[in-house]
Order: sequence, then C-alpha cells, then structure tokens
Amino acid sequence: LDVFEYALDVPMALYGAVPVVTAVHRWPGGAPATASGFFLPNPSEGFVKVDKAHGDGTPTWWLFESGVLDAFMFAGPTPQAVLEQYHTVTGWGRFPPISTLGKHQSRWNYVDTADSIAVNTKFDQHDIPYDVLWLDIEHTDGKKYFTWHPSHFAKPNELLDALAADKRKLVTIIDPHIKKDSGYDVFNQLKNMDFMTKTKSGQQYDGWCWPGTSFYPDFCNPDMRIQWTKFFALDYYPHNRPDLYTWNDMNEPSVFNGPEVTMPRDNLHKCHTGSYGVEHRDVHNVYGFYHHMATVQGQLARAPNVRPFVLTRSFFAGSHRHGAVWTGDNMARWGHLARSVPMIVSLCLCGISFSGADVPGFFYDPEPELFRRWHQLGIWYPFYRGHAHLETKRREPWMLGDEITYMVREQVTVRYQLLPTWYTLFAEWAGSGLPILRPLWYHSLDDKQAFEHANDHFLVGESILVRAITEAGTKRLNVYLPPGEWFDFWDAKLPPKTGERAISVDAHSERVPVYVKAGHILFKKMRRRRSAGAMAGDPYTIVVYGQQAKGRVYVDDGDSHAYHEGTFIYDEFEFDGAALHSRAAPPLLAFGTAKGLPDTPTRHLRVERVVFVGLPRRPVSARLSRAGGEPDLLQVTAEEAQGGLWVATVKKPTGHLGSQWSLELVF
Repeated sequence: LDVFEYALDVPMALYGAVPVVTAVHRWPGGAPATASGFFLPNPSEGFVKVDKAHGDGTPTWWLFESGVLDAFMFAGPTPQAVLEQYHTVTGWGRFPPISTLGKHQSRWNYVDTADSIAVNTKFDQHDIPYDVLWLDIEHTDGKKYFTWHPSHFAKPNELLDALAADKRKLVTIIDPHIKKDSGYDVFNQLKNMDFMTKTKSGQQYDGWCWPGTSFYPDFCNPDMRIQWTKFFALDYYPHNRPDLYTWNDMNEPSVFNGPEVTMPRDNLHKCHTGSYGVEHRDVHNVYGFYHHMATVQGQLARAPNVRPFVLTRSFFAGSHRHGAVWTGDNMARWGHLARSVPMIVSLCLCGISFSGADVPGFFYDPEPELFRRWHQLGIWYPFYRGHAHLETKRREPWMLGDEITYMVREQVTVRYQLLPTWYTLFAEWAGSGLPILRPLWYHSLDDKQAFEHANDHFLVGESILVRAITEAGTKRLNVYLPPGEWFDFWDAKLPPKTGERAISVDAHSERVPVYVKAGHILFKKMRRRRSAGAMAGDPYTIVVYGQQAKGRVYVDDGDSHAYHEGTFIYDEFEFDGAALHSRAAPPLLAFGTAKGLPDTPTRHLRVERVVFVGLPRRPVSARLSRAGGEPDLLQVTAEEAQGGLWVATVKKPTGHLGSQWSLELVF
C-alpha cells in the first residue's frame, strides 16, 4: 500500500511483501545452532506476525486475504543454505550495470534541463563522484509517461549528452497509472486494445493519481506486458537511449481515491486466462511485480545486450530478478535513519539485496548533523540515492557549507574506492545468492550477543562491519564485534580488536565506525574519478588483513550480458603468512566458469599495489613469480603499527587480475 509519511514500529502494510521467514534453531546438548526457512508465496494482501519468543520457540502467524496455500520449507542448515534454496524457487538476482552501484542523485523535481545540467556540473566542480541523475514526474508533459515537458525539458538530448560525456546515466520515472487524455498515444493504444484493469461490472477502471483521472494497465495480462515493452522502443519513446534507466513508483498500485489508497479488491484482471476472471484481491501484491517485470523487459527489448536498471517501490518475492527496491517515502528524522538498517538487511535476507533508503530522508529538511550521519551510513547501502520531496530545501552536498561538502566528498570517495569489492558482492549475490548486507549473526548463529545488535549493526559481505550512528549528539557508542579479530577500516595502524564482545569508541564526526575482519582481503581502486565509468581503466589495490587471509574479486565489462557466456574474471587470492597467491575462484552457481576478458586491455587489469595489514614482522623486500618465468624483485615500504604489528606496501607488483601469480614477502 502507498502509505503517506509512514509511521515506525506499527504493524501496518507498506509497499511490498515477501512472505518468507528464516528461523534459527538452538539444540540441546551443545549442538551447533542451525537455520531453516518457510516461504508461502501467496500474492494476496498478507500479514506475517512474529510473536515474542516464549517456551520452546517463537510462534509466527500467517494471514492472507484469499488464494491457495503453497508452502515451501527450506532445510538449511545455515542461513546461506536457506537463501540458496530460496533462490532455486524464486530465481537469481538481476546483475546490474556497475554504474548503478555508485551514487545516485535525485529530487522531486529538478526544474528543467538547465537546472539538471547545472547539478551535474557542480558535482564535478566540487570533485564529488556520482553516476546517475534522476528525473521525477514533473519532467513529463502533464504527467504523461514516455513524454517530456514541452518547455522545461524541451531539449533532453542536451542533458543526456552532458551526462554521457561524464560517463553518467539518467533515470526517468514511469509509473503504472496512465492519464486519461485522448491526445495521449499510450492511453489510446492500451484503451483500444482493452488492456486496462476492469471493474467488477466489466468496465475499464479509472482512479485518481498524479495526472488526475487515470487508467491502470492490467500488468497481470502477459499480452499487456508485451505491449508495454514496445513503449520503450528507441523509435517510440522520444530521446530514448539504450542506457536510459527507469524508475517505477506508485505501483502498489496507488489510487488516491481508492479503498486504502489502492484499487478495489473486486477489480478484475486477465491473468494468463482467456477472460477477466481473476479478482484484484487475489493478485494485489504482484501488480507492482508485473509492472516492474514489464519495464525490465522493455529495456531488454530496446537493447538486448545492455543490462537494464529499473527501481521499484512495490515488490514481492522474486522482485530481485528484475532490479532494485527502495524503502519508499521516509522522513528526514533520526528514527527513520535508525529503521533503515533492519529494513534493508531484512530485504537482503529475502533475496532483495539491491536495496536502499532515501538519503537523508524524503520528507522534511534534515538538520546538518542528520544529513552528515545519513550520508556516512548511506555509502554502505547497496543502493545509495540522495532524494528529496518537492517542498524541501535544495540539499545537494554543496548547499550545506564547506564542511559538509568536504565530508560528503570524502565519504563518497570511499564508496567509489571500494567499487571492486561492491561489484564482487553483487556478482556473488546474482550468481550464488549471497546477500550483500547480512545481520551480525549470519555467520555465527551460536553467538547470542550478535542478535542483540541486529538493528544498528550489519555486515557488508562477510568481511566489513558497519555500526550506524542513530541518535543526535552521540559522543561515544558501543560497537559489538562478532568472534574473530577486527581491524579499524579507517586506521590500519591501530591494533586489531578481539571479537565476541562490545567495545566503546568515540563517535567520529566524519564517519561511522567500520571494521574489517582479519582473514579477509578487500579490492579497491584508489583514484577519485567523476563516475564509475571513468574508473574502468584504473589499476587495482589489494588490501590483505591479518596473517592469513582469503578474498575474491570479480571483473567484467560492467554493462553487457557477455558474462552469461563466461566473459568475466573471478579470481581468488590467498595469503598464507608469507606469500599471496592468485588463482581462479570456484564457479558461481548461476554464472558458470570464468573464461577471462580477452578483449580487455591488460593495463586495465593491473595491480598497482598490495597492502598487508597486521604483519607480525617487517618485510624487507618482495618477489613476484609466475609459472615458467623469472621472479620480479620488488621494493617494500613498511610502517610500524601499534601492538608490535606492521603495515607493508608493495607498489607496482606487475601482477594482473585474470592470471596466476604469487607475491612472496621476504623477511
């Protein structure tokens, strides 16, 4: 349902539903805890209530308005096994273009073409990377989708060309409600083809939404979805391009004058049948799912070898097959910042890893401290978008003064430096179902303390721990570290902290607490560029944490479907305490075996430095070896860290991703 200014901590419906629960089982006699899953894919309006634990378990209550009961039980025994089993039922995630992993900049609404180009230019002037600019409903001609405003956006090619020159992208909004207008071709075609949702009496249904009187296409009808794809054709949608992305909003569907702000439950659909015989109540929760699907298919029909990107507000189980989801119309309030963590982590546990919350809140004007803290957290969301309501003050980073501009620049730079790591996490999600964000207990079910910190801590992959700062004026806070040793992400010279306990840390004004688990390897690109596309040829930095460590990195062309044919690199690196070895990683379940990138210049795959964090001894030199060749002798710079450890850097090690080599440290 479309809930205006939704409240927190109330059992009311919101924009989407994924009726799946992961359960953790504790066994007598000290046996390790296990996990299982229960999935009930009923697309009518439903509620799942989780009671407080009592007695021998935690009861759950499942209520659906109509339909049949098809249930799936996933035996686990680990959370990851549950998710893999869930993905075998619902499908694998859609692998997005790499540009969409960067920063997104949106507002309802940028005024016109000149305003939009000015925003793009000022990001460069302030040296802040970003990748995607968004246009809300006012960019259209009278809120008729697949059109442009005749005066404010009369020359959209000027904007598209400016963005393309910076290797950036544009998103336009395309909602499901279609304005009743005899001069509007989309409306005329769908009406004349009898593709609209109908009332219980068989008339084409109309309701009220942004354009005024609107009709609602029957997205449950596969013939209607085929017609929808044709509106994305390059010769139909004016100024369309193969990489013009899409935003699907209001697709619950939202009907301002309808019951519960949606369409009547006795409306009728033609769902894979010969007649309008399916009531809306039976398929309410997949209306937006099918709108999302049809839009993705439209982009694929437009340019089959270009990865689509479509953001949706409404979702259901399996929406991860289509694209990204966000948490809707939140508020610039501390409570909404805090709640974004369990909301997004929960989505990731339901397969929808490409998700995020609007930063720093959609409604209202954020105070400067909230603005800072939310961007510091937002760089760790899988989907990182700044967005704002029509009535709010302009809040591009430079609008809040030099100090905040500097902070945003540095934090966004961290996001972009870690793009190789983020991209690998997305590949492992789309290829094997691994969630991108994970609760602290995900890898340590027997750590009961980890469950107490699920609302303000999370893991990025397996290696990075993030602690949100969720209250104004915070000076110190506790950070819970799961079992293991944890290095400070922001200062590699600090000694690692022992886990399975909470530590007290100062709340730094420029960042949130972030830690990296010993035994892991991060992959980075250190140069600050204007966009992900501008970084494509930059060299890699490998950062090894601990005295023994493993890590994987995935690389492909970033925007095509060639990876379906194995055109990608997926390497595993392992440090044994003396040498770092590279080799091919085990295949991803949905991608198959990596066959390399024969058309990518080798210089785009080179490693420019390897950093070893937490060495017990100081290395004096290094040598890189390849099969059948003489070793290359390399220099090492080493800095003494606290706790008797060392941070050593090997520059220009002459290694490349996609080839096997070993880098040995000489002590």
